[in-house]
Amino acid sequence: MKIGFVGYGEAAFNISLGLKGEGVEGIRANDAMMNHEVMGKQVHARAEQAGVTLVESAKEVAQWADVLFAAVPSSFTMDVCNEIKDCLRPDQVYVDVSASTPATKVAIWEAIKDTGVLFADAAMLGSLPKDKHKVPITASGNGAKKFYELMTPYGMKITLAGEKAGSASAIKLVRSIYMKGIAGLMIEMLQAADAYGVTEEVVTSISKSMDNIPFTSHLDRLVTGSALHCTRRAAELKGSIAMLGEENLSAEMTTATKHRLEALEPYKFAEVYVDRKPSGYQEIIEQIRVKK
Repeated sequence: MKIGFVGYGEAAFNISLGLKGEGVEGIRANDAMMNHEVMGKQVHARAEQAGVTLVESAKEVAQWADVLFAAVPSSFTMDVCNEIKDCLRPDQVYVDVSASTPATKVAIWEAIKDTGVLFADAAMLGSLPKDKHKVPITASGNGAKKFYELMTPYGMKITLAGEKAGSASAIKLVRSIYMKGIAGLMIEMLQAADAYGVTEEVVTSISKSMDNIPFTSHLDRLVTGSALHCTRRAAELKGSIAMLGEENLSAEMTTATKHRLEALEPYKFAEVYVDRKPSGYQEIIEQIRVKK
């Protein structure tokens, strides 16, 4: 079975690295940033680590793969679909793992269904760096069952959510309203605590109220993750806001969280930490304070 990725960012890297551990070889990928002066180095380093072969075009991957993952930011996933749809074929499984709206996933399916390809709307609902290919995935669409049958033997954790494209993404985006909102609130809280010089006391106090997982672990994971991926996560929340608007529901807090994440973009944390990870939430908050 031939596995390919269009887009080789965090999702594709962690999934392919996990699959390598399962003995999967010969994975191919293309990424629009692979020749970028700064970010291209990371793309190539990740591909080498995971044993992935980078190829020159998305179409080349699409023509070759049996299971084709579209792993690009939500703002580009429709463009990728339009670029490669003429390369898709019957019995091929096209897996879109972007955090797009349900309406976008339906539009993708409408654009490709005449090719005979099997489509899986796949929503990742956990920590990729921690879980890698075993990150919990909810999948829907006419190709979800085939995706499950082909990939669970390699350790992937896939839960089926019916044959309707968009259902899996709806689950993810509703969940994101909470998960991304918490990260935005954490950053606001820490900035306030930092300004008053009471960070240690506030963090210690809240930690005593948390069960099982230490509050500091939540802070490190969500704050550093939001800083590094603020653009992608803010774009994902645009999808959540659009979905709420379709149902005439308030998106006040979700909109505020999106703005909070967008406010992190000028700090360019992804470039600052291209070669290493932040030590923790303190380092992110300190940089915000120093560069303010």
